Amino acid sequence: MRSIAMTGVMAAIGMWAGTATAQDSHDHTVAPSVPAVSAAEAKSEAHNHTDMTAPKTAQLLPGYGDGGFAVSGASPQAQAYFSNALELHAAFAHRAAVSAAKEAVRLDPACAMCKWGAALIDGPTINYGKDAKERVPLLALARQARSGARSGGAKERALTDALLIRYQPGDTGKADRGYAAAMAKVAGQFPQDNEIAVLAADAAMVSAFVEGKDDYDHAALFRAIALLEPVLARAPRHTPAIHFYIHATEVIGKPALAETYADALPALAPRASHLVHMPSHTWYWVGRYQDAADTNRRAVEIGKDNARALGIDDPKGVWDLPYHAHNVIYGLGGALMAGDSRTALDLARPLVERSADQDKGQPWSQLLAASGYFALARFDPAAALAAPEPKLDYLKAARRYARGEALVWQGDLAGAGAERNAIPEQIAKGPRKDWPHDATVAAEAMLGITRAVLDGRIAMAQGRFAEAATAFRTGALLEETKEFSDFSDPPAFWYPVRRDLAAALLAAGDAKGAQREAQASLDLRKLDPVAGQILAAARLALAKGPAAALR
Repeated sequence: MRSIAMTGVMAAIGMWAGTATAQDSHDHTVAPSVPAVSAAEAKSEAHNHTDMTAPKTAQLLPGYGDGGFAVSGASPQAQAYFSNALELHAAFAHRAAVSAAKEAVRLDPACAMCKWGAALIDGPTINYGKDAKERVPLLALARQARSGARSGGAKERALTDALLIRYQPGDTGKADRGYAAAMAKVAGQFPQDNEIAVLAADAAMVSAFVEGKDDYDHAALFRAIALLEPVLARAPRHTPAIHFYIHATEVIGKPALAETYADALPALAPRASHLVHMPSHTWYWVGRYQDAADTNRRAVEIGKDNARALGIDDPKGVWDLPYHAHNVIYGLGGALMAGDSRTALDLARPLVERSADQDKGQPWSQLLAASGYFALARFDPAAALAAPEPKLDYLKAARRYARGEALVWQGDLAGAGAERNAIPEQIAKGPRKDWPHDATVAAEAMLGITRAVLDGRIAMAQGRFAEAATAFRTGALLEETKEFSDFSDPPAFWYPVRRDLAAALLAAGDAKGAQREAQASLDLRKLDPVAGQILAAARLALAKGPAAALR
């Protein structure tokens, strides 16, 4: 299951959005965290904030959920912008949040907490970091806030004191961990304050990233969960708490904990495309693939509306919204698993068209965009065969796989074999200097998976079931390596190959083996309908006795 940068990596897929990506009108999210790079790479990639354009003028934007609170001494207008800025911030509408926070300061320059909000909101998040240089002006703003808050209440003094720690010069990771510890103390000082608890949880989750490591500090994530659960017990419809709880429970491998809250979230923040998308991070992993497809379809439509409101022209259009590609790819992941051809093709066709024209792209972007070709192979073989060859090497290989799948279903096994043989073992000879190590590993694993799957498809069509099982086992083992499994969310390959292994074993007469592998596949992707059918067939064969099981 993917790490936080999940929602994280689509900063990477900003490739499909071009260089001037825009705010999700009212809503922006940094392109992830669809994520498909290591934690370190996701954080590094996301230091580029140029892809976040705010509305031309600051606006109060409803429909983004909760997040604000009353502060002392603010004018009514400044208070409104301050609260809305925190709501937008919690919804990952990053640039719009910064714009609203700055507007609060402009409206009331004497409002110390408005300056605190501006400094907080322009800081690091779980999807992108801030380097030491970027934190210098934020430290100055936080100092102004702290000075002005001396006459405020204990809560405001505590919050401004803590924020100073985040922006201290030096090691940014150490500063983030220090800030998280300080916010945990503030939360302890105000145990019934929902907004402080969520801010403390957010700080803990940001601090969970450890420079130089490929994973997150799970102890910090458990601390975040411990802060969020009392909030949800008191206020089960609190959107920032739901948002962060979905992320944290997904990363620790307990997505079902957030299911009830995820069910409520889209209606609570109907204009926030990212929050409408967020339940899919729970639903996909508990086996609700159609729901994951549907909510991302909604998020995509919100993105289109927002692109029109921003006046972004085609051909870029909605692809200028960084999280749009993440929504598309997560929707594809759900639709492919659910067997929803309409949603899959509606999302895949523009993705394939868009990606085919690109001549530059990092490996994670290409791996994720490959899902568009997978959808064509699954639901529109003729389109897979007609798709023009893309410019990027990895996408060329993805197209070969899609063509191979289509040709198997058409009965052209020789043609499918030729496509399989055209998929290289690696994209480039020797290490790629421009590709991080784990990206290279994942890309080459994907190449191996697609070759193995086509080997298995061809063998199954020829009745060579034992050979097919061997091929599918090879693909499954590649797919299930930690390096590949952790590379992206949703998974870069669209279904668990282990279910094909189960089908091959069943066809070969090994019902017991088929039952074992089908159950193992269901352990990887809950409630997968195809694996469930294979498991049922294997159990039926076993129930009929050894003779039947061997036929």
